[in-house]
Amino acid sequence: MKFILVCLLLCASSHGLAENTTTTIETIQVLPEGFEKPIEYKVTLPQNYATDLDKEYFVLFDLHPKSQMYISGMHDWLSHNGEWPWLETIIVTPADYHEEFASTFTRLVNDPKDQSILDVIEKGVLRTVDEKYRTNGYKIYNGFMGNGALGLYVLLNRPTMFNAYLIASPALAGDFGNVILDAPEKLTLSNKQSTFLYMAIGNHGYERSHVLPFKQFEQELQNLPKGKLQWTTNNSEHHAYMSRPVITLLNGIEALFDDIHNDLSPDSDISKQGPDAIIRYYETLSKEKYGFTVSAEGSLKALAKSLVEQNPKAAIEIYERVTQRYPNSAYAYASLAKAYADQGEIHKAIQIQQIAVEKSKSMVQWHQNKHQQYLDEFKAMLDNSSK
Repeated sequence: MKFILVCLLLCASSHGLAENTTTTIETIQVLPEGFEKPIEYKVTLPQNYATDLDKEYFVLFDLHPKSQMYISGMHDWLSHNGEWPWLETIIVTPADYHEEFASTFTRLVNDPKDQSILDVIEKGVLRTVDEKYRTNGYKIYNGFMGNGALGLYVLLNRPTMFNAYLIASPALAGDFGNVILDAPEKLTLSNKQSTFLYMAIGNHGYERSHVLPFKQFEQELQNLPKGKLQWTTNNSEHHAYMSRPVITLLNGIEALFDDIHNDLSPDSDISKQGPDAIIRYYETLSKEKYGFTVSAEGSLKALAKSLVEQNPKAAIEIYERVTQRYPNSAYAYASLAKAYADQGEIHKAIQIQQIAVEKSKSMVQWHQNKHQQYLDEFKAMLDNSSK
């Protein structure tokens, strides 16, 4: 009887989990100019796409039909807990091998000036996805081996086609698409600091012939003037060959969204210049990299916290500024309340925390409870001080 009960509970639990984590996979067909047969793509939508109707999403594009399952699975896991570290993204992959599309790749191999494959991608699937789905304009290219080399070719020849490039073990032996030949000139001319590149390679037998050109490309990245391209390379991690695209995607996503998820350290070059510099940094990040507002709240509060002991007046001024800049943030008020409490101004702390409690009512219950707890603690401090 106990065994049956456990089985029933497990079944019920599994069923509930499946319902809560279901993503929608749709198919679209795109008929490029000159093609006889349309290309079919799978479009994997984030879990809450159908309900969060005001939300717009990143797009990640990968050319390998087999990549859909591992990418969408990683995305589902890495985005379900408050979109940390992966902000919710629409995943786009071909449904299957397409002979006519493959021929455009072959033409590029034979003639680096033939950019018809880029037209097929940019004017076909990317445009269709933007027209059909709620995208935010930020596009990520993900590619392994030959598809990785193609990503670098796109970066050099049509860099604005994607905002970020995650490249695993690019097959550059033989100088695919004149990537190595053209890198010195085209990297300098084409790319802005807001464009992001993460590329990695190992020393597996299948990768070995591509390590030298990888390092040559890496050298050209090192030669770039400051302000050209945000890039990271990795050729020192040992992994199985087929693990490389998975590891590269994970590391690349963490690096790409690091500036959203992690606050500036108070001793960073930017924070040392003060709150105005922090605000300018996030305004630039918002306008030039992402195209949507990235909050400076956390970095401003980190700077204020670092000043509490040595310069409490300056700290409180920054906290006040945070509440003015983010008037709907319960935690902005909570931080200010704590700063006053730390200075012994408990009455003031209670007044401000009451605002935080009110602001938290639009949040989930856990946060509401947290802000009420802070208020109760301040009231207890006041009671203890009067005894």
